[in-house]
Amino acid sequence: MTDQEKILGMLLSRIADEINITSTMQDKAVSSYTAVGKWIGDGLDYDVKIMPQGSMNLGTVIKPIDDRDDYDMDLVCLLKNGQYLSLKDIKNLVGDRLKENATYLQKLEKEGKRCWTMQYDEFHMDILPCVPLNGYFIEPNITAIKLTHKIGDGTYVPRYSNPYAYHKWFDNRMKDILLIEKRAFAAQNKTEIDKVPTHKMRTPLQKAIQLLKRHRDICFQNVSDDAPISIIITTLAAWAYNGETNVYEALCNILERMPKYIECRDGVYWVENPAMPEENFADKWNAEPNKRTAFISWLGRARRELIDNPLACFGMDGIAEEYKKYLGERPVQRAFNAVGDKTRVARERGELTVNGLTGGLSASAKHIGYPVKEHTFWGE
Repeated sequence: MTDQEKILGMLLSRIADEINITSTMQDKAVSSYTAVGKWIGDGLDYDVKIMPQGSMNLGTVIKPIDDRDDYDMDLVCLLKNGQYLSLKDIKNLVGDRLKENATYLQKLEKEGKRCWTMQYDEFHMDILPCVPLNGYFIEPNITAIKLTHKIGDGTYVPRYSNPYAYHKWFDNRMKDILLIEKRAFAAQNKTEIDKVPTHKMRTPLQKAIQLLKRHRDICFQNVSDDAPISIIITTLAAWAYNGETNVYEALCNILERMPKYIECRDGVYWVENPAMPEENFADKWNAEPNKRTAFISWLGRARRELIDNPLACFGMDGIAEEYKKYLGERPVQRAFNAVGDKTRVARERGELTVNGLTGGLSASAKHIGYPVKEHTFWGE
């Protein structure tokens, strides 16, 4: 990697940290859904398991662009021994139980096609009632679920998913570096590796996905109907990830390889759910071709705006201005301030050098280059 690429890797990693959900908010979310699961379970004659799915479970949550917006939190509410319930009863048992709690009744915002939505101060919680698909739920191998989908005339049709298996697949795509991260976390927090959740980790794949989602959110602020959905971004990025240990390299290679995992089966565009191959995450692309066009166009734009344009900039200020356009002013500014502090410390220690060929900066004592003199506000 060139010095410029190393700098971009350091900056992109820091920006990803700035747009990540805070530990405080994460703990609050876990506490909230744990309490909801206990309330539901205590009042139903079913063995209830509530667990996060999607970005909350994968460690790819990002802050909203606007502070007035809230986080999404998707939960599975599994009635483990409710396999003989009707689709309508699966949905209504959970909803009716929530309504029995005065606090939750006040938070209940709406009944969705598949879920119940509760509005908290800083996030909204989508609770997805479901039962085991094959009559029983046995971790880690038999985890497919049947959920309900309410259509326009009020009738229900079954839908199927397997978020538990998807999470296992996602972990496996980054297993080597994930194990390293979990070992370090376990040692620091004096816990067992198996008890370290993925959402606590900060791997290059997770950070690359967060950066792509943030870029997507800014690009499609005014045309949200065509915005690429997160499950497609996450799935294609995970397939394209090849164990890179640097966020810059991971992002470059992911953007290059993502299209290879988009299939066309007999004229039907297909992004396969790796945990349930019969499910097509890109099914709407076929009914609404503009969504596929928007996705392909966005991929090219992400490559230009996150990689090519910043590489062409000279100096940290120029790179900062580029990233502010595409990733948001405040998180980028905070990231650059943090990197600037690190650079200042390296300069004061005499560890900052400038490469005579590229002009790139390096905060490493082992880097071969010319030492950068310490300076004052008067240029002395």
